[in-house]
Amino acid sequence: MSLDVKKLEFGFGKKNILNNISLEALKGEFIGILGPNGCGKSTLLKNILQIYKPKSGIINIENKMAKEYSLKELSKIIGFVPQKSALAMPLLVEDIILMGRYSNLQSSFAGYSKEDYEAVDEVIKLLDLEKFKGRIAFSLSGGEFQRVILARALVSAPKILLLDEPTSALDLNYGVQILKICKSIIKKRNIIGVVILHDLNLASLFCDEILMIKDGEVAYKGAPNELLKKDILKEIYDLECEILHHENRAVVVPL
Repeated sequence: MSLDVKKLEFGFGKKNILNNISLEALKGEFIGILGPNGCGKSTLLKNILQIYKPKSGIINIENKMAKEYSLKELSKIIGFVPQKSALAMPLLVEDIILMGRYSNLQSSFAGYSKEDYEAVDEVIKLLDLEKFKGRIAFSLSGGEFQRVILARALVSAPKILLLDEPTSALDLNYGVQILKICKSIIKKRNIIGVVILHDLNLASLFCDEILMIKDGEVAYKGAPNELLKKDILKEIYDLECEILHHENRAVVVPL
């Protein structure tokens, strides 16, 4: 499985949001997308998901253009954890996770199969959610609910996992837990992971490679240790900082 984005252009009307964006990700890689608010990070994921249609450029998934997949086919390949998830109904945790199997239904009238429920049980065990299985999701903490949303994305055994700021509303402990789980799954299942992050130190800790986007363009691409430099962070974020190193990992200390 591969994800290949080449010379992607996207905008609303005459205003361009993404300019000449290229991204290549292979199985087993955890790629971080970094950059200031409004630079186009979430828009890039929505183009990959075909929520938005590019003005030009190519998005290939396993050597096939993304637009050639049906939405059902695409939802089997890509698991997505959105930036915000809100509940309008008091659903059980198990039912929310089961939603992730919708694309596997043989027909709208067939209902979920034994295999679907077994997949739900498997991902519940994987993410240590057994004690929450029968609970109403409204009763969960933010970190607990985020694990449920991650389980929903993983239950269809996707080949690509896209995460849009999965740690933004979490305390540091839960943020580390979520990314540790994601990286472990990406490596064990040999799938592609792409995550949007604002926390530079979490990116340094978990990402194999990072892309830094500014004004809708890829400004830098490389390993965290190569890009987490004072001059680069000043250019991208206008951030004054010092860079320390711990166990061969860059640590960003704002001034």
